[in-house]
Amino acid sequence: MWQLVRHSLRSRRRATMWFAVGMLLYAFLVMGLWPSYSEFDLTELYETLPEPLVKALVGDAFDRLGGAQSGFYQYLGSQLTTWLPLVLAYFGIWLGAGAIVREYDRHTLDVLLAQPLPRARFLLARFAAVGLSALPVVAVSAAGLGLGIALWGQDVELGAAPIVFMHIQLWLFTLATAGIGLLLGVLLLEPSRAYGLGAAVIVVMYVLNVVGSIASDAQWLGQLSLFGHWRPMDQLIDGMFGWREALVLGGVATVSAGAATALFRRRDIAT
Repeated sequence: MWQLVRHSLRSRRRATMWFAVGMLLYAFLVMGLWPSYSEFDLTELYETLPEPLVKALVGDAFDRLGGAQSGFYQYLGSQLTTWLPLVLAYFGIWLGAGAIVREYDRHTLDVLLAQPLPRARFLLARFAAVGLSALPVVAVSAAGLGLGIALWGQDVELGAAPIVFMHIQLWLFTLATAGIGLLLGVLLLEPSRAYGLGAAVIVVMYVLNVVGSIASDAQWLGQLSLFGHWRPMDQLIDGMFGWREALVLGGVATVSAGAATALFRRRDIAT
């Protein structure tokens, strides 16, 4: 089983490396631009926008702060809640679905299943490799953000623990989308259909979260979306780990992987 995990890690090492490099460069870009953005009064800018739109963009956790510190968190929140979760969400879908559809498309899945290993353990080994592949990407992002703050945010008080907490939640978020991708991969088998439907699911969840943030009478829609449980600013500002969000994201990953395993045990996968 460990050999299968290592095989899965090796097959994705280049893609994982480039994703990690991209996350590192993005963290540097965000913090490198902070000195320029710090000259603007972001609080005054956000006051000109509708309150629901501001909440959808940066959340409401920064309301507990004031002054320059509030401006920094508003800036950081606008960066962390826009395209970053979208990229990691599709990265998770790509990893999760690819655990099955790549081998199926290459007609090598039968060879892997010829090993003396039950299907359930085979799929769980592949999913374990997915979780391990996501770790360096998230870890590099955390390191990049911390180093960027040390270089360009000396006037900002932000310790290492909140950054680590936020990225643990980001890893769980990626793992939850990977579980959904794994389920779609087992269900559809074909790469184009699995990746395409996975992308559609991400877009729908993102829209649900935006609508839930803007419409006061439809806030429950955001709870149906994984993006509604991605709350980085709460952890960065409060310095507390988001256990409720972690349980939801971990639960989605577990249930999705369990459903995929149950389906895979009975799935006709002749290539």
